[in-house]
Amino acid sequence: MQKVPWHDKLHSTVSGDAIRWALRYYWQKQGYPVNRVWDADTFTHQLIDGNFDPVRFIDDDVLGYMGTEAAKLEIIEEESEPPDQPDKGKKLKKTKGKSIPRLGALGVNRAISLTLYNGTMTFNAKSGEKDRTSLHSNEYHNTRYQYGFALDPNHLKDKSRIFAVLDGLMSIRKVGGNNNVFCYDFSPESMVLRWTEKNSPHLFYCFEQHSLELEPIISSDLIEEVEVGDIKGSELWIGGKVAKNLHLKDAHIFRGREQTVTDLKRVIVRDLNLTEFQPSS
Repeated sequence: MQKVPWHDKLHSTVSGDAIRWALRYYWQKQGYPVNRVWDADTFTHQLIDGNFDPVRFIDDDVLGYMGTEAAKLEIIEEESEPPDQPDKGKKLKKTKGKSIPRLGALGVNRAISLTLYNGTMTFNAKSGEKDRTSLHSNEYHNTRYQYGFALDPNHLKDKSRIFAVLDGLMSIRKVGGNNNVFCYDFSPESMVLRWTEKNSPHLFYCFEQHSLELEPIISSDLIEEVEVGDIKGSELWIGGKVAKNLHLKDAHIFRGREQTVTDLKRVIVRDLNLTEFQPSS
């Protein structure tokens, strides 16, 4: 289990790459064209098109890529090639390799546990014939995670793919791709979404949970940002458990997560001049 210091305390963490993996796998299972197809039987990726295509593939468009081209040897023929020695006027020229990058429209931050990691471990025994590997231990953390993401729809080749991103983040189950035998849910219990023309959301980690006995709440920092006018309440969509008894001026607050996303989608359709929720490809 990965762990990081957070505000001088030890927390467990899930990498942003693991969340991106889960998002791509969701698209694959839903039938969207993806360039990197995950084989659950062999635990490997298959790259469909090494040249990449952000128009054709949703993951190339949303997540970006770093294509590389190896160095090549080219045969250069000189004009003064002797007729009786046809190969003598030829030289080899090595061209440098190059990268073909595309910055993704979506950025995902590392997920941080809301509560401190307390070092809890489980001890297990393998069934059947016993050997020196029969006993093993696992670290685990009974917690919730929070993470932030930012998406620039103007960078998308197909702007309607913003809905596939929202649907995917709402439906993530496991993250990473590791051979886990446990069923856990990484979809959001609560969410704070901001639809803005600003370059930064200014609210990447906006939940607090002071103990396991208490439910998570909206951070005082975010509330202050709205109260002083640095973040417009009208740009916020807040849903899930944290919405209960929450009052924030002009914010769109819903008890249900699906209600929250559906209401935001209507605004996105209007602002981006789209006609439907689902991507066209």
